[in-house]
Amino acid sequence: MIIRLLDLCCKAGGCSVGYHQAAKDLGLQIEIVGVDIEPQPNYPYEFVQADAATFLKTNSALFTHVHASPPCQAFTPATAQQRKNGTVYSDNLSELRDLIQKSGLPGVIENVPASPVRPDVVLRGDMFGLKVLRKRHFELINWWMMNPMMPHKVGSVYDGDYVSVYGKAGIKKSGNYRAAQPKFKQRTIKETWAFAMGIDWMKKDTELAEAIPPAYTRYIGQTFFKTNTK
Repeated sequence: MIIRLLDLCCKAGGCSVGYHQAAKDLGLQIEIVGVDIEPQPNYPYEFVQADAATFLKTNSALFTHVHASPPCQAFTPATAQQRKNGTVYSDNLSELRDLIQKSGLPGVIENVPASPVRPDVVLRGDMFGLKVLRKRHFELINWWMMNPMMPHKVGSVYDGDYVSVYGKAGIKKSGNYRAAQPKFKQRTIKETWAFAMGIDWMKKDTELAEAIPPAYTRYIGQTFFKTNTK
């Protein structure tokens, strides 16, 4: 069987690459189609620029598995002040959840901890030896797997053990360098971000700021595909 994975709101492909790695680990063939409302010139697989919900409604029968990473700006603490000032961000999370459930496909929805995504699986970068923490919740739809134990965090961004990746490279926040002179500092902040997240194909700092480290979906994908492949 060939896995045909649909990655909705794919951005530059952090989740897609992790799923591709998981399929390779299992010796399975995989075809991946990424869908995003914005152009993604550095997405590494087949890409369709379209509204995620509309595409899923009309094309779900073409796929065996589906992942969605809806925009997090409506939930993340990073935009709390903007929301307080009246900025309204798009939120299609509930719609995508309903559509995946109705499709009958095994699915995964990913988002920030402050979102209404059910924390069926909770992952953090240090679980995979990464130099970014980036805690994320994953809701499993039409299937199930064990939630791994969250380890005790050793080190901090402040002490240079990890780096925070958001916004644009080089910008200071509250007088502190967000790159914080990390112990693993590369030539540039963008290269430091990429190293920290285990990403080597993204060209822009803004792509990295929105990305999920591939290690997360590589971990989930091994059970996702093993459990739901006939």
